Amino acid sequence: MNLLVKSLYCIVFIAFYTPAVNASQALTGLWITDLQGQSLTDPQTSGLTWWNGELLSLGDQSAAPDLRMKIFRIAPETGRFITAPIPITLSDEVRKSCFGDYLANSPDLEALTWDRIDQQTLITVTEDASRAQLSPACARKFSQTNSTSYPTLLLKISIDTALTRAQITAVRPVQFPADANVGNLPNDGIEGLAIDDHQNLYLGLEKNMAGLPAIFKTRLTPDFWTRDNFIKVIDANLTLPDLDDRGHPINDLDFMPSPVPGHPGYLIAAARNDDELWVFDLTNRVRPFVQPLQFFVGTDNSGLCPVYERVVQTALEGVAVHGRTLYLANDPWKQHYPDNVQCEVNTPHFLKMAPLLFQMPLDPRWFTLSRSQATPSLPGISGMAQIDTDRYLVVQDKKISNPGERLGVLQVFADQAPRYQPIPISNWPEDQMSNDLESACALPGRPNEFLIAESGSWQGEFGRLFHIQLLQTSYARVLASYPLPVLSDNSPQQQGDQFEGLVCAQKAANRYLLVLGERGGEQRRGTLVHGDFDIAAGQILWSPQRLAVLPPQPDHNEPFQRDIADLYLESNVLWASSVREAGPAGPFSSFIYQVALVDPQASEPVRLLAASRIFWQLDGLKVEGLAAPSPLLPGSSLSIGSEDEKLGGVWRSLFAPAGQRPQIPVVPAHPVAEPVKPIEAAKTGVKP
Repeated sequence: MNLLVKSLYCIVFIAFYTPAVNASQALTGLWITDLQGQSLTDPQTSGLTWWNGELLSLGDQSAAPDLRMKIFRIAPETGRFITAPIPITLSDEVRKSCFGDYLANSPDLEALTWDRIDQQTLITVTEDASRAQLSPACARKFSQTNSTSYPTLLLKISIDTALTRAQITAVRPVQFPADANVGNLPNDGIEGLAIDDHQNLYLGLEKNMAGLPAIFKTRLTPDFWTRDNFIKVIDANLTLPDLDDRGHPINDLDFMPSPVPGHPGYLIAAARNDDELWVFDLTNRVRPFVQPLQFFVGTDNSGLCPVYERVVQTALEGVAVHGRTLYLANDPWKQHYPDNVQCEVNTPHFLKMAPLLFQMPLDPRWFTLSRSQATPSLPGISGMAQIDTDRYLVVQDKKISNPGERLGVLQVFADQAPRYQPIPISNWPEDQMSNDLESACALPGRPNEFLIAESGSWQGEFGRLFHIQLLQTSYARVLASYPLPVLSDNSPQQQGDQFEGLVCAQKAANRYLLVLGERGGEQRRGTLVHGDFDIAAGQILWSPQRLAVLPPQPDHNEPFQRDIADLYLESNVLWASSVREAGPAGPFSSFIYQVALVDPQASEPVRLLAASRIFWQLDGLKVEGLAAPSPLLPGSSLSIGSEDEKLGGVWRSLFAPAGQRPQIPVVPAHPVAEPVKPIEAAKTGVKP
């Protein structure tokens, strides 16, 4: 991989994370270059936005004269100009307005975004207008800014589809709330703009009279640009990080959609003085996520300098989100940018105030609806798999309409109650969260990789098995997804497949035997179906045969309900839990039994036991999670987790009575096949 490609990526990522301290993310930048491949001379790049496959920026009032009032079109992959800078002109109507004189004489343009409804509309904002004055008539109309004596201006830039022409066609002055204490600080005004999915326009203020940044908002209504009065912005009511009095300006904003349906999304703010990103959840349910940054730039690999040198004065002023990538650009601070001079190869770039372009992937932790913290209270556990000696991955059976995390890590202790930490996933395939997760298994030989499965399809949707990776127990990502076998779809008219158990056994390198347990119920026996999972090929081939299980019955006078609520593989013995419930609040009853022997190498890898007995019966619990015992609890035989519906869940370790530890069965029966129609084979993994 050459240096240019390397420089597109982060060179250091400290993965350790705790809720109190977020690790710094190190980024390597590309010099933004002109059409000849030369770094730019003092463009003062202020603002950044993604538009039609490219990045757009512009120069502020202090840029070199030939780069003022210009739009820069930048290729995201290389940082190189796509065309020569596009001049920004004024319409006759704007020239004749109260603000025409100021806008015709190098206005201080800051921030840039585009209208989410009209791609031929860009929006920018003015900051320093201390050299301008309103006419007496205009002053009478627009003097009550509650901020600077000359108003902050929002500008509509109309562009053609090819972006060869750009013209300011409308202007609106901004009035801040009187109680916002913005103050008359001409060079500490609005530096960030962002538009969310609901046409709310957010404005990021560097600092107010109290020395604190602020975020305001207004609504982009259909008549927004046709009116000639003040835009009366309001406080966006977003909680700031904990700040001291050293100055922490916001110098750009962008909107980041949420992967959770119905969630309003996030704002990412550039905190220039801190070399940080602040991620604001627009629900304001939690404090913002603070992401520290470190910036580097490559050298010439001559051996005279480090391969990468630290940029100690960056002045980040551009933030743009596209897909799962975040782009950042700086506005070199003339007073301090030369402080970066270290290696001779980069000295000319720093001395001529050349900006850099950085990129980084979106961090799944930024999407957390509530910053996960360990808690002694447990949710209902619908599936469970052991991670290591004291931790278990658990899944929850939340329906698609229910927000929140679907995964968590349960930590157990020898001398205190278990603690639970929710784990976010931000990259659900096609941005569709899981629906009714019911089972989980660890992939042998692949640390921190698991399979988790939904219960089944619903009217042709869902019914997915996800291959996930747990990252530092702080979050997880989906590596691939596969369809489950379909015998019967679920709908309002019928109950279809309800898979509630899943185990994984290794067959060879990258090859696994999977066994699914369909719960049965409503006068139907539970069944087992196995599949061959080839990770390298990205496919699962499911057997067309289902094996009807014959669990022992605690009360033969009662009709059976659910023969399989979870599965657990101990050596070659397949255990199952069976449950009964009277309603959402119980009472519940569960029993655990041995159901089959498993041999991943055999032609018939799953062989049902002719008879079994109840090894544990637990009245009052609905056991939907089975997993290996923890060595922290000597003598335990099994770990269980319950999904007690409205009552939540519990985790327990089960002990066998003295001398009655379950033994491995030796004589299996021949498989009993339930007559079924052919099962659809899942042949292709769907990459997220």
